[in-house]
Amino acid sequence: MNTLWNCDCKSVSAPASRGLRASRSPRQALSSNRGRSALWVFLAVVFGLPFGGCTYSGGELLYFLGFGRKQKVEAKFRLTEGPVMILIDDISERVDWPAATRYLFDDLAQELLKHKAAFKIIPLQTVDHLRQSIPNFGERGCREVGELGGAEQVLWIEVQDFFAEEQIRDATTAAYFSVTVKAINVLEKKSRTRVRLWPTSPQGYPMTVSMSGSEVSMAKRTDAISKELAGRLAVEIAKLFYDHRLGAFERER
Repeated sequence: MNTLWNCDCKSVSAPASRGLRASRSPRQALSSNRGRSALWVFLAVVFGLPFGGCTYSGGELLYFLGFGRKQKVEAKFRLTEGPVMILIDDISERVDWPAATRYLFDDLAQELLKHKAAFKIIPLQTVDHLRQSIPNFGERGCREVGELGGAEQVLWIEVQDFFAEEQIRDATTAAYFSVTVKAINVLEKKSRTRVRLWPTSPQGYPMTVSMSGSEVSMAKRTDAISKELAGRLAVEIAKLFYDHRLGAFERER
């Protein structure tokens, strides 16, 4: 574009006298017309001026021009219609507010059921009972745990990091909850390479949500901060498993 613009500039001859104006190239005329069109659109949006023979409201005109149209995002993976176990592991003990993982379980189960991404969730009480009753529970594979709990698939969530304190240290990211997500096939007993259904990466699908300093100040207490983080994370994890539309300023994860 710079080269073409330079050529057009050189093609314009200098005026012969002060009483005559130099002729404009077609590209300059087009640029000027575009500028006037953009100005007219701006005025139409702000002042509600007629546009193209019709009168549009500011919102209608912006939508007509492509603003506000939500992009559809397909599910990353479809969970089974059979029983699904949500298994949250915190091997490194990052979560120093235990209620946070329970909030995450409850909120995620509700989100999956609400959007019909899952149709039956193994209750948290069943998972807790398995943790307490099975010897060396931490050494068992999640496929085996899912089988013992009567699930067809396990939604395996591993905590990577967690920070939720009342004292604000960073105004931008004052609190955060980071995990990886995997879908495990409980019914696969022969091949270990086929146990992980999704994603292809053995590290899992990373998900992180955060809160700003002002949001933490409004939440005030650690429990409220943890609950908010868990709720946001549950929404984002659930979206991986059903079709949805992005918000006006939302980006695909």
